[in-house]
Amino acid sequence: MVRHPLIDDVVGPAIVVRSASPVVWLTESFASLLRRASESGRTVVLRTGREAALTPALRHALGAHHAAWAVDEPDGTLRDGRTGVAASGIEDFVHRGPELVGAPAPTHPVPSDSVRQISIDLTMRHHADRAVDIGTAIEALCDTVGTCPTRWGTSEPLTVPWDRWVVTQYAKHEAPGISTSYAQGDGFSATMTAHLLDGVVVETMSAVLTIPEDGADPALATRLLDAVHRVADQVEPVFGVVMQRRGDTDHLVRAVAHGEPSPLAVVIGPEATEFLDRDGVWPPPRTTISAFGGGGLVVRFDDGWEALEAFLDRIDEDRFLQLVGGAPLDPAHDEGALDGHDRGSHATSGRSTGGQGAA
Repeated sequence: MVRHPLIDDVVGPAIVVRSASPVVWLTESFASLLRRASESGRTVVLRTGREAALTPALRHALGAHHAAWAVDEPDGTLRDGRTGVAASGIEDFVHRGPELVGAPAPTHPVPSDSVRQISIDLTMRHHADRAVDIGTAIEALCDTVGTCPTRWGTSEPLTVPWDRWVVTQYAKHEAPGISTSYAQGDGFSATMTAHLLDGVVVETMSAVLTIPEDGADPALATRLLDAVHRVADQVEPVFGVVMQRRGDTDHLVRAVAHGEPSPLAVVIGPEATEFLDRDGVWPPPRTTISAFGGGGLVVRFDDGWEALEAFLDRIDEDRFLQLVGGAPLDPAHDEGALDGHDRGSHATSGRSTGGQGAA
């Protein structure tokens, strides 16, 4: 490939991009490099100092294009900025990564302050006989915490005022390929994708919302469930996962350990419920189930990861791939919602399909 102006070094199949910026954005130039490298089978390694922060859009793009984030320590060592695992060199991110698995290095800091957040990753199919309206789900979910998107774009900085009609026109322009766009608001950040699958628009939404600390808003769960009902009136939810996590107030992604997220619930649309294995004990142990939209299910978990993984074992993933073109946890993986947990095959089995990624 012709050398891109952002490339600072090439180490085997790894393309190294160095940045000394305190905040690294997904600029149009960086986005083009990630696309070109991914298409040619190369791994982009973003190399920053330990104080650098990534925007949510860049964090998503790194995940979608199988790129890495290497953090330089003052003593000359390297660690993975997302997982904190020590690296012996840039080559590790090609041969072991791009996200290194293992125990975090002692230098991977734990922040002294953070805020409570929820991440919501939802895959939806639009009704073939209705007008496509991208972004409706984001507005419904934002409304549960009293915020709304204010600006959006396909690269940063995000300067275009939020307008669902304009977002939808962009997605239509990119069809039948995959469109990827980003939105922000007060205490809110999100990634949206849309693509055509057998003539049906499949939309994914990965949103992070800052919420009150424990006990401050006991009605939040009810409002979230109401939002799912409103979404189901407009589109057909297929699968979604809701997690509780800690993060920074500004939603930037820093090379720190916020701890493992905790799964709260999954949303299974009416069509996807046909892929569930209901043999044996049903509902599954340690879950609470409520219905929506003529057969859809919201499954709440009593003990986090064990309950989620046991539930995912009941999904016929091959049929799920045929329905939406990606695995159930693909959007959550790209967005980093699963960082800090061994995601296993559920998050990665559909990666080769290209169904839930960047354009």
